[in-house]
Amino acid sequence: MHLRRLKLQNFKNHTFVEFDLCQQVNCLTGLNGIGKTNVLDAIYYLSFTKSFFNSQDQYALQHGASWFTIDAELESAAGSNTLKLIYQTGQKKQLLIDQNEVERFADYIGTVPLIMILPGDIQLIHETAEARRKLIDSVIASCNKKYLANLMAYNKYLDQRNKLLRDFANGITYDESLLSIYNQRLHEYGQLVFEVRKQVLEAIQSNFHSHYKDISGAKELAQLVYVSDLHEMDMQTWLAQQSFTDRQAQRTTKGIHKDDFLFLLDDFAIKKYGSQGQQKSFVIALKLALYDYLQAQKGVQPLLLLDDIFEKLDAQRLRLLIQRISQQAFGQIFITDTHQQRVADAFASLPHVQVKYFEIAAFKPTLDR
Repeated sequence: MHLRRLKLQNFKNHTFVEFDLCQQVNCLTGLNGIGKTNVLDAIYYLSFTKSFFNSQDQYALQHGASWFTIDAELESAAGSNTLKLIYQTGQKKQLLIDQNEVERFADYIGTVPLIMILPGDIQLIHETAEARRKLIDSVIASCNKKYLANLMAYNKYLDQRNKLLRDFANGITYDESLLSIYNQRLHEYGQLVFEVRKQVLEAIQSNFHSHYKDISGAKELAQLVYVSDLHEMDMQTWLAQQSFTDRQAQRTTKGIHKDDFLFLLDDFAIKKYGSQGQQKSFVIALKLALYDYLQAQKGVQPLLLLDDIFEKLDAQRLRLLIQRISQQAFGQIFITDTHQQRVADAFASLPHVQVKYFEIAAFKPTLDR
């Protein structure tokens, strides 16, 4: 699977830009701030129907514009398809496949599977549990539509239960029967989400350990530990036990929406005890393990987006990553860098790897819809 063409109009700082892409490595070069990462985010849009950086579409509009479009041609074993994402202020966002509108975005997720590795990924170690859940959930949702439906249903009933708890606190009549219904729904959907998350963490452990060892060259044991209230007891029991606490807090204090994933080295939190090099290796190994999982589940090689990777990785880690690329371990790859020659030098000894370069510059040709 690969993109043959990509065109952006009024997307972030790109008034108009168009790319004819190659099947292997596509390198986007140019000065900092010129919009290289924005091109990667446009590709992310085509996968998840939203930006990686901001869930509100208006922030992807170029200043002064009222609409943006992302067009692409997708080539896969099933044939060739055109994709077009349209956003216009005040109107419903549209996604077209071969000019036919997609009715439910949830049914589309996973059509363009991808993994993106960014300089800021190291913050996964330091950010809240929500960021780590978002990463794991996005990968699972890309290859498991039932999981996405269950997660969406859980979140819907979670919002309704929290609203009910706030209503109770504000003096609105206490409705025990409605609370019981919400408890049952959270139990049903929460248990399903929990089981899949647990299975996925078990499935990626071996590849994760292998990737970390290869990238870091170190002997310490890297571990991913799934932390969930549901390891201790089922959701229904938790909700019954937490009834008074939840009413006081006006929110649901236990459940899969509180799950976390601990990042450990030799049983110690990497956030506290890991060096910056160890932390970089850990997160890259996790992303590559998720890439492997996504590939195994989808039966195709996902796209791999590498933002500013040559600037942020040391020589050893970069050499090992390039080695994997040379072994065609990945599908279509997009790389951003400020220096084209640096990328060219890295691939100079790999003539069998097809690399195409695009110099990103500001220009404003005529737009079309």
